[in-house]
Amino acid sequence: MNIKYLSLFLLSFICLFGKAQMQPQVSIGLFEDQSASLSTDRIQDLYQKGKFTTLSSPSFNPGYTESIFWLAIKPEALPIGKEWLLTVDNSHVNILDYYHSDSLGNLKLLYQTGDFFLFKQRPYPEFTNFAFPLQKTGGLYFLKVDKRKESLQAPMRIISYRDLAETNMNANLINGLLSGIIIMMIFFSLVLWISTRKRLYLYYGLYITALLLWIWSNKGLGFEYLWPNSSFFPSRARPVMLLLNIIFSIQFLQLFIGQTKKSYLYYPNKVLQLVGFVFLLLILYPAPYENSVVTVKYAQNILTIIASLQSLLIIASAVEQIWKGVKEAKFYLAAILVLALSGLAEQLYMYGSIMLNYYVAQFALLGGLAVEAAILLYGLAQKFNRYRKERETLLFEKSEQQKILTHTIVDVQEKERKMFADRLHDEIGSMLSVIGIHLSALKKNTPLPPANHQDKLQQADEMLGQVADTVRTMSHQISPVTIEKLGFVKALENLVQTVNKSEKLYVELVCMGFEQIDNYPSNYLNNIYRIIQELLQNMIKHAEATNGIIQLIEHDDVVVIMAEDNGKGLTQERLENPSGSGMNSIFSKVDYLQGKIEIETPGNGTLINIEIPNQNIQTAINE
Repeated sequence: MNIKYLSLFLLSFICLFGKAQMQPQVSIGLFEDQSASLSTDRIQDLYQKGKFTTLSSPSFNPGYTESIFWLAIKPEALPIGKEWLLTVDNSHVNILDYYHSDSLGNLKLLYQTGDFFLFKQRPYPEFTNFAFPLQKTGGLYFLKVDKRKESLQAPMRIISYRDLAETNMNANLINGLLSGIIIMMIFFSLVLWISTRKRLYLYYGLYITALLLWIWSNKGLGFEYLWPNSSFFPSRARPVMLLLNIIFSIQFLQLFIGQTKKSYLYYPNKVLQLVGFVFLLLILYPAPYENSVVTVKYAQNILTIIASLQSLLIIASAVEQIWKGVKEAKFYLAAILVLALSGLAEQLYMYGSIMLNYYVAQFALLGGLAVEAAILLYGLAQKFNRYRKERETLLFEKSEQQKILTHTIVDVQEKERKMFADRLHDEIGSMLSVIGIHLSALKKNTPLPPANHQDKLQQADEMLGQVADTVRTMSHQISPVTIEKLGFVKALENLVQTVNKSEKLYVELVCMGFEQIDNYPSNYLNNIYRIIQELLQNMIKHAEATNGIIQLIEHDDVVVIMAEDNGKGLTQERLENPSGSGMNSIFSKVDYLQGKIEIETPGNGTLINIEIPNQNIQTAINE
């Protein structure tokens, strides 16, 4: 996606419809009713006395006001042969009363409309903005403009019905194109969210959607197409969408540029987000508009302050992350600047400060949003590609680690097999050979004294007992069958008792949990048993400890094994490479169970802490 070419395309498309439409020179007078109480007769009288000020251009922008404004339009200069209209290119005037005064001074109310009334109540509901009929002959027209306790900008045009219809058709085409592009990008972000389950893409969609709805509300498109039968929401739509935009934009910003709690701007952004949410609830409170907080000047000032703070915090946050070398922050800053410049141009047009082509003025902000959304989506795509590459690298590294782990497990198993083979050959084999010698001596015909005969039988019997004990011990080491016969905890207790009987080491066992082990895989319990078994062997063989404690604790999400002894501990070299200190088998089993191990040598002795994910949870879920 080439953002430069997309921007040029959108600008060229908008300007394609930009032929200038010459407006007839019609006299428009303006009078401000500061008391907001003058009657129509009084207004006519003031007009006759010349109290109306003639506008130099068809626009007036008082800003925040508590007055009612009256416009007097003299249609005498209109060319004959066309159906002429007066349009107000601001879709958010609360009340508009349109009067006609004939040659005798009789004043008649023709239309009453505004965003306090249903959309279908407009004189020409086929147009988004307000349009009122003008006839060349037959007196004078008065337009009462009431937007008290709000900010008022009223750019106007004198235009023929045919030209307005053409303009409206072109505007709908541009709006459909730009909105379609934006909606496509929102849909693409939702696809990314569904495929990755990363909240970043969801908040991108929510942020761009809130911005799009705010622009639609600002242009009156929301009133025309989304809530045409509401008299409550149209006057609240713009602040509601603005606040939703603030809330979602902060969330998206922090995820997109990676702003964490370490940033000085993280909590100010969160506070502003909370303030925006509270103010949103106040605006949506179902009170009459005249009594609602949104009608007071202070509420509008608060909205202005919130929006200004948001802009400053966004720019500061982006600059902060750019300084740290975050590439996404550059995309974000570029996108925000495009939208800001577009909004500034449109706002200056609304205030009458600059003259723009009608289409550029009407769709600068929507076009800016399309470019902003494209820039951000391009940044998201780059981020997604990096995420995919990092994931592939991680999977490759994990695969390599798994290979190493598999080799380690195989090596450990081979060493264990060799150890068992050596014990079978050296211990059991030698004892069986001695037993065979004794039995052979008994078979010979050489007479033996009864005492010698009895001694040889007793020695053979004792050695057979040793063979049986050794075979039992080795079988337990190969496969802890006592877990199946006695249960997991009892098997551990028997293991510790066996160690304590040797009188070389006294170990205390503390076991918390494991009352219900039915959901545990047998391999999982066997590996934990093996780990504890090898910890005990290390205490005896390597640590040369005399006292130790083994704690086994079952938590909801993790199983903890803590082993502590008073042995000679580990040297610094062994502490830096503990897997080479006779603990290879333990490390391989912990890695196999996806756990982690920590070793400390606080003076004398060793403290080993092992945390293994509780597979009881996953088993229960799978079932």
